[in-house]
Amino acid sequence: MQRPEKKQEDKKLGAMMIFVAVLGIIAVCLIIKNQKGGVTYQYCEEYVMTEELPSLMDFCYYSSDEWKEKIEEEKFGGVITIKMCKWLAQQTGTAEYVILPEGKEKQTVTRDEFHQVYEQFLDLLDEKQEIHIADEIILKQEGKNYITPNQTYLCDREFPFVQPMKSYEFYVRGENIIGIKSLRGVSSAVRNAYLLEESGEKIRFLYGGENYEISMEAWQAKGLEKQVCDLVWEEGELAKIQLKEERIQGNLIAVDDSRIQIEGYGEINRSANLPVYKIYGSVEEKNLSDIVIANMKVEYVVAEDRVEAILLVEPAQISRIRVLLLGEDSTPYRKEVALTCSTPYSVDFHSRQETKEQDTVVKGEELFSGTEENSIRFSPASEDGEFFLCNGEGKKISLGYRGVLELYRYPEGYTLISELSIEDYLCSVVPSEMPATYGMEALKAQAVCARSYVYIQMQKGAYAPLGAHVDDSTSYQVYNKQSREETTSNAVWDTAGEVLKYQGEIAEAYYFSTSSGVTGNGDSWALDSDPAYGYLHSIQLKDAQEAFDLSGEEAFGAYINSDGDSYDNFAPFYRWDAVCSFGDEEVLNKISGILAARKEKAPGTITFLDEKGEEAENPKEFGKLTGMAVQKRSTCGVMLELCLEYEKGRVILKNEYNIRAVLGAGCKSLTLKDGSVRDGVSLIPSAFAVISPSPEGEYHIRGGGYGHGIGMSQNGAGKMAELGKTYKEILQFFFQNVEILPVS
Repeated sequence: MQRPEKKQEDKKLGAMMIFVAVLGIIAVCLIIKNQKGGVTYQYCEEYVMTEELPSLMDFCYYSSDEWKEKIEEEKFGGVITIKMCKWLAQQTGTAEYVILPEGKEKQTVTRDEFHQVYEQFLDLLDEKQEIHIADEIILKQEGKNYITPNQTYLCDREFPFVQPMKSYEFYVRGENIIGIKSLRGVSSAVRNAYLLEESGEKIRFLYGGENYEISMEAWQAKGLEKQVCDLVWEEGELAKIQLKEERIQGNLIAVDDSRIQIEGYGEINRSANLPVYKIYGSVEEKNLSDIVIANMKVEYVVAEDRVEAILLVEPAQISRIRVLLLGEDSTPYRKEVALTCSTPYSVDFHSRQETKEQDTVVKGEELFSGTEENSIRFSPASEDGEFFLCNGEGKKISLGYRGVLELYRYPEGYTLISELSIEDYLCSVVPSEMPATYGMEALKAQAVCARSYVYIQMQKGAYAPLGAHVDDSTSYQVYNKQSREETTSNAVWDTAGEVLKYQGEIAEAYYFSTSSGVTGNGDSWALDSDPAYGYLHSIQLKDAQEAFDLSGEEAFGAYINSDGDSYDNFAPFYRWDAVCSFGDEEVLNKISGILAARKEKAPGTITFLDEKGEEAENPKEFGKLTGMAVQKRSTCGVMLELCLEYEKGRVILKNEYNIRAVLGAGCKSLTLKDGSVRDGVSLIPSAFAVISPSPEGEYHIRGGGYGHGIGMSQNGAGKMAELGKTYKEILQFFFQNVEILPVS
C-alpha cells in the first residue's frame, strides 16, 4: 500500500508529464491564426498542409492557380496523404518512378516523408534545375521581402512564424521562396560582418550597410566588439562567432574581382564578399570606390591568405596621383616598354632591387624574363630625376616624367603607371591644356579647374583594377604632352591645394576651348536635373547678362549667323562653317560603326526606330540616310536631340558628343572665322550649330565654339585675364555660387 505522500507525488509527476507532452505538441506544431481567428497556415513536422502544394508544383505542367483548382476539385482535405501523393504522380506521369512511403495507404504523410517524395518529383521533372534548397539566415523582413546575407527573396505566401536572426531551409525558385523545408537551417553564416558593440546580452553588428542586433549569452559576447568576424548559425540558431584578428596595413594600389595589390605586399587573393568599413568617427560601410588608391591609411583583415575585409582607419590624405600612360593605340596595354632616366635609378622587384646608371635603357621583356613577378617600380635617385620612354633603339620618345614609374605585366600586354604628387602632375597638365602665353590669372583659373576636376576623378576609381586614378588622354586631362613652362608651373604653385567647392563639396570643374558666346548648363549631358551640378548655368560671355532663349531653330539660326559681343569672338573657332555629305557607302559605314560603339557605351543616348516606330536593335536594315533635323535644342542653343531619317527607319541621337561624331563622319571641309580651312575632321567642333540641306544633296552646318560648351571657356578666360579679371572672378563668372577653398 502506497503512502499518501507517494500518491501525491505520482499525481504531480503525471500532471507534469501531461504538461510536457502538451508543450511538445505545441513545439512541433506552429499554428498561426489570422485576426478573425481562422487558421491561415499551419506548419507541423507530423504532416504537411495541402495549401503548400500549388506553389511547390508550379514548376511543372500547371500554374500555381491551376494546381490549386485541381486540388480543390479532388477534395483531398487539409493535409497531404499517400492518396494525394499517388494522384500527383499520376498527374505528372511519374507514377511508375516515384517511390511512396509503404504501409500508409490512407494515412497522412510526415513532412520528412513528403520531402522525400517531392524531391523525387524535382529529380524527374525539374529539367532546368530551377528549384533548389537554400539554407538562409533571415536578417530582416520588409513586406514580402526576406533579406538574407546572400540575397533578397520575394515570398508571396505569409510565414508569420519566420523570425529575424533565425535560419531556415527554403525551397527557392529564382528569387522566390516557394516553400519551407525546415524551421532549422543546417549551417549558414554572415561572412565578414563588423561587430559594433556589446550591450548586456545583445550584440550589434554591421553588415550590408545595415545595423543588426541579436541576443547572446553575456559570456559569449564579452570583448567581441569592434572586430570583423563570421557569425555562424547551426540548427537554426546562432552557434558561434569566429573572429578575424589578423591585419596588415598598406596603400591600396589596385583591386579587381579576385585579387588586391597592396603597396609593400604585392598581390593577395581577396574574398568575393569584400566589405569596406570606415571605423574612424561614426562606423559605416563604404564601397571599394570610396578608397582613394595610394592615398589612404588602410588596414586589411586577412584569413587563410585572403583579404576578407578592408578597414578605413583615417580620412584620405590625397597627395599622390597615379596616371595610366596609354599606348600608341590609345589602349591601356603596350606590346613593349623601354625607358631610361636622367639620373641613376633603382629597379625594385618585390624580392630584390637593382641600381641602374644614368641614361641606362631597360626593357620590360628583359626585366621580366625568368621571373614570376608581375610588377616593377622605378625610382630616381634624386627628386629632379626624370624618366623617359624610349623606342626599340633606345631613343627618347617622350617628355620627362617626374616621380616614379611602375610597370605591370598582364596577359594583354604591359601597362605603365606614372605616380607623382598632385601639384607636380598639374604642372604637366596645365601647359597641355592651356597655352603658357595666356595671362597668369587665366592660367591660375585653369590650374584650379584642373585640380578640382582631378580630385573628383580620383574618388571615382574608374581605373582601380589597373592601379590608376586617371589616364593621360583627353578622356580625363591631357598629361605631359607639352613641356613644363615657368608660367604654368607658377600658376599651379600659386594656387596649390585650391579647388572649387559647391555646397561644401568639390565641384567637377568642366572646361572647354571656345564658346559660341554662351555656355551650357549641362543638359546636353543630362546633368541639369542633378542638384550636385547646380553650379552649371547657361551664361553669356560678356559682362552685361541679358535674358535669352535660343531653343527655337529660327532664334538660334539668327544668333549663330551674327558675331555678337563676346569674350570669345576673337578666337578662330568662335564661328565656323562645315560642308558635309552623307550619301556614299564609306560614310554610311563609318556612321554605323559610330552608332554601334556609342550605343554600347551609352545605350540611353541612342534610339533606333523601325518603319513602324518600334524600337530596333540596330539600323542595319534601315537603308540610306535620307535626311536629318534637330528635334530639340537647349535654351543655350546646343542640340539636345538630332533625328537621322533613313529609308526604313530613323535614329534619335542625344548627347553632344554623339551628335558631333555622326556629323563629323560626313564632314568634307571646315572653314573657321579667320578663313583658315581644316581637314581630317572626325568631330564637328561643337553641337552649337544649325543644319541646312543644299540642293546638291550636301548639308551646310553653321556653328560656333569648340568643345562641349559646359563650364569654363579657356579662350574666354584668357580674354577676361587680359581685361584685368582675377582668377577668382573668372571662376565665379563661369561657375555659379562656388567658393575657391583649400581642398581639405
